[in-house]
Amino acid sequence: MESADAGGRLSDAELRELARLLARLAEHDLDQWENWRLQTSQGPVYVRVSRALESDWPEDAFTTIWPPMAQMSDGHPGDGRPGGWTVWRQDDNGNRYVVSRHDARPEADRVAETMESRGHKQTYWVTRSA
Repeated sequence: MESADAGGRLSDAELRELARLLARLAEHDLDQWENWRLQTSQGPVYVRVSRALESDWPEDAFTTIWPPMAQMSDGHPGDGRPGGWTVWRQDDNGNRYVVSRHDARPEADRVAETMESRGHKQTYWVTRSA
């Protein structure tokens, strides 16, 4: 019998494997949709995997996770400018920190949303990298 403890945070390799498994599910087993509920220590989480885009959701609200995109280097090649998007965090004392930098806005938004969804009490936001 499997343990009810889901374990710690996913590694990058585990996230890639999750994306691969979801793509496999969508390719071979998904008819119209799947609705799942996960019981977590922070309350239930609802997951919907669907072939149809809900009418009130814009397509650009979704991040493509399959096929995997080649990792791009920081900055814009050849022009000397830093590039992409920066995820920032502000703590309860007003101190601001860079959390991470990303080439694509959806990826940066996903990081900020993930940090917020984990119950961190800090404020997270995304800006254009300077």
